[in-house]
Order: sequence, then structure tokens, then C-alpha cells
Amino acid sequence: MSLCPGYHQVSQFGPDDDYEEEEEILYITLELGNVEPSLILSCDSYHLVGLDTPTPFLQLAGTVLKGRHEVLLGTELIFSKQENAVSYMESTRQRICFKEVRLEEKGKVVAKAKVDACQFVLDRVTGILVPVPRRRRTRKTEVVSEDY
Repeated sequence: MSLCPGYHQVSQFGPDDDYEEEEEILYITLELGNVEPSLILSCDSYHLVGLDTPTPFLQLAGTVLKGRHEVLLGTELIFSKQENAVSYMESTRQRICFKEVRLEEKGKVVAKAKVDACQFVLDRVTGILVPVPRRRRTRKTEVVSEDY
């Protein structure tokens, strides 16, 4: 019995040999921003983590970069460089833009924020930090109606 005419319930799938797997290749360009070019050339390996997440991370030597995905308005063409020629490889409409970040332990960041907040309150209570007084208006302006 089926909920929709023309379809029937399947209780068990056939062997895996009956199914085909398709491999999909997707090219994405990486924008490294203000990274020193000599750093890229000097690195013999890199770590790219979370490519399929909203915020991928790239590590070049000791530098950590945080990325975000962008969909391009146009298309970027990718070419392969051979000895005496350049040939078209693929095109892409996606890019990951990276910027350098500094990683800190989670506990240290929270503790530092709490210390800063406590210090701010303490400075306000003791009078070390005084809010800037507001200035008063010195003259009043009159609105004069003009007859045309």
C-alpha cells in the first residue's frame, strides 16, 4: 500500500553495486588579504580546516587566518601555467576571503573581560573615572516668521 499512486514502499535497498557515485569537483579561490607574500612562499605545508563551514580557518606556519565565503557577481577564470603556455582549467563563482586572527584561550578572554568590567565600575565609584559633563546652551534662538 502506498500514500501516492505509482509509488511503493521499500523495506530494503539493493546492493551498493547498483548505485553510482558521482564525484563533483568545485573550485574556490582563496583571498589571503594582507598576508606577507614571503610567508606564502616559505611555507611548505598548510592546514585548511572547515572548508564546508561558514567560517573556515587556514594556518600558514604560525599565522592563523579566519575566512568567510563570498559569492561573486561575475565569474573568475582559472588557468593552469605550463612551461610556455597557459591553458584554461575551470571557472568559479565562489571565493573565501581570509583575514589574520589571533587565537587566545577561552578562559583568559572571559576573565580579562570580567576584570575590565569590574575595574570600570570601581573607577566610577571611587571617582577616578568621571563622566564628561554636558555643556549647556549659552544663547536661545528665536524663530521669526517671515511674511512673503
